[in-house]
Amino acid sequence: MSRYRAFAIHFAISFAIFLGLSWVVLYVWYPGFFFQTDGGWEGMRIIIAVDLVLGPLLTLIVFKAGKPGLKFDLSAIAFTQAIALAAGLYIVHDERPLGMVYVDGIFYTVSRDDYTEVGMQLPDFDVFPGPYPKWIEVALPDDPFEQSDIRVQMLREKRPLRLMAERYQPFDPQRLKAKDAVEAAELTSREESTGLLTKWVHEHGGSAADYRFYPFGARYKYVYLAFAAQPERPLGLLEITSPYVPTAPG
Repeated sequence: MSRYRAFAIHFAISFAIFLGLSWVVLYVWYPGFFFQTDGGWEGMRIIIAVDLVLGPLLTLIVFKAGKPGLKFDLSAIAFTQAIALAAGLYIVHDERPLGMVYVDGIFYTVSRDDYTEVGMQLPDFDVFPGPYPKWIEVALPDDPFEQSDIRVQMLREKRPLRLMAERYQPFDPQRLKAKDAVEAAELTSREESTGLLTKWVHEHGGSAADYRFYPFGARYKYVYLAFAAQPERPLGLLEITSPYVPTAPG
């Protein structure tokens, strides 16, 4: 067997594994727009580098028919590739978005790291309905004094409101407030935003007044999440950079 045939066989096996892992990343760990906003593509690059480049390339370099110790070399390559791939998958899985949290008129994605960085135990997201990432909202009291006490408490604990797991409840689009949405006129106040909004509305139909746009802070993007004026489910991202989501989202 030539080294190029050995490379082709190794690449074919690696590609089959890559297809299976890609499905998991695209449809389970980072579904829909989360692939774009929360590091799905960055995770895929790790998998590509290890699975489709590292292993087959090492085989191409090392393989030589009749070489003493070839079986050991190939076993070592397979072991190295498996360990590197497992480490990469661990990182991609560990950083996946676990929840989409709505609080104070803004949506945020949350991952395991968000909780560990403030010394919190990871909440049990399995209690919430639907697939991951779970859609959740923080239920703040209507009484302004009670709400003020909570905000002061969270500031003292150096914990953003989006991580207030003790007040999590399933997200209901019907509770979205129109006053928290950003007006289309405000979105088009910046010259570079006008074309993006026009294109988005053209793709989805109707006029800009038929939709509500809420700030959305994710790992890699600060944009807007669009809902119909009578909200039932999110319709997609409007990729205009949102000034409402701070660098350290609340």
